[in-house]
Amino acid sequence: MMNERTGELGAEDVAVGAEAPEVQEVERQGFSLAKALRSPRTLISFALAIAIVVFAVRGLDIDVRQTWQYIRGANIWLLLTGFGVFYLTFPLRALRWRVLLENANVPVRDGRRSWASLPALMEYIYLSWFANCVVPAKLGDAYRGYLLKHNGRVSFSATFGTIFAERLLDMLGLFALLVLSAWVTFGAQLPESTRIVFGFGALLVVAIVSGLAGMRWLSPVIRRFIPQRLLGVYGSFEHAALRSFRPAILPRLIALTSCVWLLEGLRLYFVIEALSHEGLALPLSAIIFVALASSLLTAIPFTPAGLGIVETVITGVLTFFRVGTSLGGAVTLLDRVINFWSIVVLGFLLYLVSKRR
Repeated sequence: MMNERTGELGAEDVAVGAEAPEVQEVERQGFSLAKALRSPRTLISFALAIAIVVFAVRGLDIDVRQTWQYIRGANIWLLLTGFGVFYLTFPLRALRWRVLLENANVPVRDGRRSWASLPALMEYIYLSWFANCVVPAKLGDAYRGYLLKHNGRVSFSATFGTIFAERLLDMLGLFALLVLSAWVTFGAQLPESTRIVFGFGALLVVAIVSGLAGMRWLSPVIRRFIPQRLLGVYGSFEHAALRSFRPAILPRLIALTSCVWLLEGLRLYFVIEALSHEGLALPLSAIIFVALASSLLTAIPFTPAGLGIVETVITGVLTFFRVGTSLGGAVTLLDRVINFWSIVVLGFLLYLVSKRR
């Protein structure tokens, strides 16, 4: 049963999504990097990513040496600016998550001690992103729920409800800006190479919105199919997910989400500016479209953070703007250094020294 004072779940409780053994293990034991890297599933996902990259290099006829020359000639100061812009998203994400937690009545404080301060939430988010970059299937989200539960007296299922709400905000904000930027860039006729992006985005939006609508309108029906021992867990998750969207706080959540995704677009703008001496120039709407498409594709669960898939599709999309494949490959790789490989390196260091993991 749930403790009314702390919001913790009793010993009989398990994670939302109890049918997934990986989520159960992360909830109970946290994230083990050594174990994750030895997992056959992880090894297969990295092998798949490598195979996709090799296929892309050959299929798109990318000149690896020329791509490397473009990378070497990039303006380092503009790349560092893009790096800084990208990392500005983390305090905004942490602030938004704290708003969701408070909105859902998830306890974030014990007297004067808070386990949901902005630095702490930023650390939880960054560690979860690191986990998502080294293992497939977005297990980092479950790890974030574990971190808050581990460091404070907080229900895993309620925390996971706020993460679900955050994912819905991200998908709606990202997809809305993606559609807007595509309309400004392409008009009514979408290029063939962009349709996979829109199809995948629409599928995710429909799935997440349907899940939230189902909890809101079909809760009694859903509860009939849930084992009795999991009803308390589901109730905690449902309550947190639905309470996260109280109307009074929606304008603030929308503003924070919009700022996050506009900064993601600005990140790619500085990457492209770093290569502008090579004759690379794209309209701002196109830059935002490509940046958001890149972020959307990281949600594909088959490889860690869409590794290989993102690089292939984005390089292909850039060719529509008459960017050569070798130069497009340089843009994609430099951008991924910022939003993927920096998280792998810095996240690994944080993982080693963190006292909260």
